[in-house]
Amino acid sequence: MKLLPIIEKVKGEILKKTKPASIFLYGSYNSSEYLPGTSDLEIGVLRKKKEYAPSTTLRHIAQKYSTEKVRLRIYPYDIRGFEEGTINSPFTKSVFIRHTILTAETIWGEKIIENLPLPTITFLDAYREACFTTMRALSALFFLRANKMKEAIEMTYKACLFATLSMEYLNGDFPIGFADIVKASKKLKLSAEERVLIHNAHKLRRGKLKLSKEEMYNFVFSVMNYCSQTVESRIRRQLERRGDRILIR
Repeated sequence: MKLLPIIEKVKGEILKKTKPASIFLYGSYNSSEYLPGTSDLEIGVLRKKKEYAPSTTLRHIAQKYSTEKVRLRIYPYDIRGFEEGTINSPFTKSVFIRHTILTAETIWGEKIIENLPLPTITFLDAYREACFTTMRALSALFFLRANKMKEAIEMTYKACLFATLSMEYLNGDFPIGFADIVKASKKLKLSAEERVLIHNAHKLRRGKLKLSKEEMYNFVFSVMNYCSQTVESRIRRQLERRGDRILIR
């Protein structure tokens, strides 16, 4: 994808105010999944020492350049954290690091992130991701109760599609974008209702499905049930029966 002009401005300010080893784009911006105003435009600042890229400085830069169409997010990362799998992230570390490496594109400095080894994905990683998606669905309910429809929609489709992704790990698949998650879900043993739920979540993400608040409540509860009763339960049972093992190398 052609770089937005704003990225050059942001890069210049990052270099002016910090001393990074490299700067890279990652996430949906480097794929066909990027939707202006919906997707985050994520920039990683790779550093060798913490003081070289303080998070407060980067947050202020992101706030300065964010617009209604550009949801800019800038995060500092230590090189060692990626190498050792110890980055400070609420997400399952191996999954996050693997996804970041596979979607990264260095826009300044050394090409470090693209050349890091991919971490393996285990049964336990898949289960952690499944549990996390249930919490996403719960957060969607809280947003809906607070009349924050945009945030509720985002958490709902992410919960449904990332829950599906966690089951796809069991097949050895690691699709990157939402469209590929939906495509890979054809291999899963799902009910007709669950397949409709997945496709509707994808339509919700693309703005192709419009729901009233009451309809949204019903959809959120359906996603919550899918995450906790289908995905989380299925992975937990297999983990208990088979034990932890590597799913994706």
